Amino acid sequence: MESNLMVKIQADKLTQTEYLVKDINDIVIGRFRILELNNISKRCDIDLKFYRDYNYNLLKDALNIILKTVFKNVSIFKINIKVFENVNINAFLDLGFTLQGILSENEYFKGEYLDELSFGITRKEYNQLGRYSIIQLNGKNVVLKNLTPGDAEKLLEYYKKNKNHLAPFEPDRDNSFYTLEAQQNLLNESYRQFLNGTNIELGIFKEDRLIGKMKLSSIVYGSLKSGVLGYSIDKDEQGKGYIKESVKLFIDYAFNECELHRIEASALIDNKRSRHVLTSCGFKLVGINEQYLLINGKWKDHATYCIIKE
Repeated sequence: MESNLMVKIQADKLTQTEYLVKDINDIVIGRFRILELNNISKRCDIDLKFYRDYNYNLLKDALNIILKTVFKNVSIFKINIKVFENVNINAFLDLGFTLQGILSENEYFKGEYLDELSFGITRKEYNQLGRYSIIQLNGKNVVLKNLTPGDAEKLLEYYKKNKNHLAPFEPDRDNSFYTLEAQQNLLNESYRQFLNGTNIELGIFKEDRLIGKMKLSSIVYGSLKSGVLGYSIDKDEQGKGYIKESVKLFIDYAFNECELHRIEASALIDNKRSRHVLTSCGFKLVGINEQYLLINGKWKDHATYCIIKE
């Protein structure tokens, strides 16, 4: 088993029961054992020891190879992986794993007792992750792309420039919001939700310049298949049709790629521009949500719209 990136996995010829995780210099950086591979219960249990616990990219590469290899067995529906507490858990969360449990001081390693963490992922979650991992929607005038933690500086500049412009339409924000650290933390959390399929946050780019953002949040599948849409635009790019074009691109993606059935959006009662965008994109007025959001210290009524996949 080999990665095209920074790690490779090989069977340990000495033990014949373990697999070695090696970096590009052929140095062992981890190892794992398959505790159980059960085609009847459709489950694979793995015990992973990773020695480069500080390295997110190496661990994520190793996990990617394990997932791809194990899920080649069509009988396996669920993969469970046990690791020590000192591992970089973001690598698991960003790949769609769920933290299932913590066994306190369950392992003795290098002179200390460590907690053991149990992460799990189903085939359905894994397939959904692959479907949503990269988004780029090309329109006539704009491009919609994922907002990731690497876009924190661009987003911070966008919010600083449009602080007064956005204040009448969005929830109150304190000064800590307008820092690089805050934007990185918010994008980290948003990107985790995106990888888990509950939130999609996209930047609106014009010639590689961030001019706005869109977010489809509270995504629910099952019998609802719905989400809530929100958006904003740079003060200098208003009235040029970019938001309308972006909403149509995003709605098409949500219905046809994400297979959602219903999308909801709300706008301030007196925000005529935003309400016009929604109606011109096919949204229908559902009603008035009284005291819907706290804006500038006051609870504001919003007009709520929805659009349903034909």
